[in-house]
Amino acid sequence: MNPQGMRILDRYLSRQVIFSTLFAVAVLSVILVLGQIFKKLLDLLVSGVLTPSAVLKFIGYAFPWSLSYTVPWGVLTAVLLTFGRLSADNELISMRMAGLSLRRICLPVFAAATALSAFCLWINTTVAPHAYTESRKLTQQAALEDPSSLFTPDTPVTAIPGYLVFAQKRNGHSLENVQLFSLAGEKADIARSRPGSVTIARRAEIDDRGLRSKRALEMSMENAFVVNRRWPAPITDEDRARLSPAEIEAREARIEEASRLVPDVAEFESRSSPVSVPLSRLLERSERIRVDGLKMSELWSGIRNRPALEAAFNGHALPSSTEILTEFHKRLSFSLACFVLALVGIPFGITAQRRETSSGFVLSLVVGISYFTLIMLGELWKDNAARLPYLWVWLPNVAFGGLGLFMFLRLQRR
Repeated sequence: MNPQGMRILDRYLSRQVIFSTLFAVAVLSVILVLGQIFKKLLDLLVSGVLTPSAVLKFIGYAFPWSLSYTVPWGVLTAVLLTFGRLSADNELISMRMAGLSLRRICLPVFAAATALSAFCLWINTTVAPHAYTESRKLTQQAALEDPSSLFTPDTPVTAIPGYLVFAQKRNGHSLENVQLFSLAGEKADIARSRPGSVTIARRAEIDDRGLRSKRALEMSMENAFVVNRRWPAPITDEDRARLSPAEIEAREARIEEASRLVPDVAEFESRSSPVSVPLSRLLERSERIRVDGLKMSELWSGIRNRPALEAAFNGHALPSSTEILTEFHKRLSFSLACFVLALVGIPFGITAQRRETSSGFVLSLVVGISYFTLIMLGELWKDNAARLPYLWVWLPNVAFGGLGLFMFLRLQRR
């Protein structure tokens, strides 16, 4: 084929892959962003915690973050569709009969995949961390700016660590028919705790002035009473190892006796009685440094010189060293997904149509899902140094890159 014909062929394949990728990325991004909105923002939007403009800002920040996942998947989809159609229409056979090798035919596809991998590298290392940080501020700081908006009428509120709150009605900073459960337990969450005390009030006024300095939400209760349930401390494994059998038996007897005691009931004598709800855990959660929001320079600083990173964040709780190392490697590894999935997608797209069955297409979906699953598996283990999560995030590229190269060379020899 003459040079002009090769240029026409290269432009033809490039347009097919790029346009199909853009369409797939648009569809997948809309699905992913809408999923994030329904998961994180729908209740906050309905309850008035977030305004529609804040939701639009969240979409603007969530879209770049979603590109980290949708661009590689879009490349895989585009390559499958393009080469599946070329194989089904016998265009690929015509190109091979013209003397072109499979490697030369796929050259523009590999060039496009390389460019998209470079684009993903920029997204993963620069854009996504900033977008994640800003979107997190929208969802977490909004409630802290107006804590009364946390109390959705006629809905249990679990956003305050250590407490479960229910209010029948809310009018500004005023709540009606309030039930405040203080949770007892080391974790102090709904699933692992027992009620330590219950405060029931006809009305409560919320005072959020000086919230960050006091690190507590002041509630003035009207016509209220309190039921205190003091749960005896259980015997820990350390206690059992330290105490004698007789002491353990006596301790268990005291715990059994205490569990049968009648709860203390106290009625507030004053018409307006103050109750302080600590927000330390909520504030710490919003101020905690997340590894997803760290810049690449900060990740590198955490790997090479952690004290310098700790000094830069002025005492804030930082992710563990393993978590930082895993995130650093994940961003680099994930950026190669476009090229690796294109390398795998070409032989799958060709063989699926050549066999006139959907097995090749289904197998390609399995490969795509498996690729992202292995990435996520390494991320789930990112705080477990024993599992070497920073190596797990490279496994998809090694495994599927090797599989794609083997299949591609095998097809080229035919």
